[in-house]
Amino acid sequence: MTKASKNNKQNRKPENTQRRSAQILFAAFAIILILSMVLSAVSNY
Repeated sequence: MTKASKNNKQNRKPENTQRRSAQILFAAFAIILILSMVLSAVSNY
């Protein structure tokens, strides 16, 4: 069981890094979008 789990983790490492980079890009895009919305709301007031 332990050896199989270790092998699975090693095989899934590249996929996890790709998913993490995609999540970071999505988070950065969401933060920029929220910041632009907040700035537009502040400029309106």
